[in-house]
Amino acid sequence: MTARTQKRLVVIPMKDPSRAKTRLGAALDANGRAGIALALFRATLNHLSEALMLLPRGSVDIAVLTSSPEISRIARRAGVALIDDEGLDGLSQSLEVAAAWGACQGYDAICILPGDLAAPKACDLARLLRHDLAQGRAVFCPSADLGTNALLAPLPCPFRFQYGPNSVVHHRRAAERAGLWPVILPLESLRIDVDTVEDLGHLLARNPQLLAQEAAL
Repeated sequence: MTARTQKRLVVIPMKDPSRAKTRLGAALDANGRAGIALALFRATLNHLSEALMLLPRGSVDIAVLTSSPEISRIARRAGVALIDDEGLDGLSQSLEVAAAWGACQGYDAICILPGDLAAPKACDLARLLRHDLAQGRAVFCPSADLGTNALLAPLPCPFRFQYGPNSVVHHRRAAERAGLWPVILPLESLRIDVDTVEDLGHLLARNPQLLAQEAAL
């Protein structure tokens, strides 16, 4: 194991684009769903890069958790680390792999950030990433439907991840059972991810060229 550092790891879990965004099937074909997933992922990497410029240099690293060759190629071009999700289907289970990897690499905290947020702001991401974890804190950013759109926890992580419906409630309880002090941090730009046709409509109303821009890459 690498010696513990005062450094944080952001992990973005990503499915292969061909398997992503199935709930948008009523509005988009397979190519369109893959295009949306890729566009949101690229945007997340860009927003994170902007957030890191607001933080002390070298205090945060980015990694992508995936087994997708296409996602892996984009991550390598962006200069971020890759963690193999070992083909595990469940998000919570695959994130346990990422947390174990981060702990073995010597990181002292993990931030889990989905790759499908509609419009995350760099200032909100930076606020989360610099949040104090002293006295056993863990931080959870709720989505509009009480999911967990971001979390920040110490490593090794003393609780199991609880992704699924109402996950922010389950994460808070799991953190409490593990002896942590859960902090609910509502950040407006992290509330909305793109999971439903309604979410997609709002996204394309703000950026009608999004799919065309992705197709041109």
